[in-house]
Amino acid sequence: MTSKFDDSYDENLDDPAEYSPKSDFSKAEVVKTQVLRCNDLRSKEMKEGYFNHDKIGNKVYVADSRKEWVSSVRALRLLLVPEIIRNDAINKQVQKLMKEEEGFANTFGVHPHKVENGNVIVLEDQPKYIPSLDEPFPIKVVPASVIDSKGDNIQNMEGIHNYKFHGYWDALVDLYDQIFGQLNYLIDQCNYFKQGISF
Repeated sequence: MTSKFDDSYDENLDDPAEYSPKSDFSKAEVVKTQVLRCNDLRSKEMKEGYFNHDKIGNKVYVADSRKEWVSSVRALRLLLVPEIIRNDAINKQVQKLMKEEEGFANTFGVHPHKVENGNVIVLEDQPKYIPSLDEPFPIKVVPASVIDSKGDNIQNMEGIHNYKFHGYWDALVDLYDQIFGQLNYLIDQCNYFKQGISF
């Protein structure tokens, strides 16, 4: 049974009006566009994201330039998957760097927390994960004096693991600098830098 997608695709193949030289796909041009985007993002100061409030008191998030940089290189790496696979040396280097990224969860991650019988329990049998910015975690608050001691209580505190969040993204910036370098070397080997691109 043929799908609607297949039918429309076959019809378009028979219709020369659907094609023109302007519709030709240029891998070099697409790669160039993404490399320029990466260069633009990395040329800026890497600033941490943070929460702020607008004029009417709404909580707003100011973008993290580290995340934008990492995302741009990830997009370039995905764009170049076929070229990476065909180049054993670059493939090994990129895979090695990606393995380092997998280890960051152990270095900068935290175990989930839960509250049980008035105590905060860290679930060390659960996998670590990278906490979100200002993510609340339960902590046990000890009374400051005997007068206040009506029993210890649990409070959710925001940002107690922000140093881990920032450590993770700082490490990713350095790692993706290296990945970007490898991808540029690969692009040069593919002669994408030497092709004349017309617009």
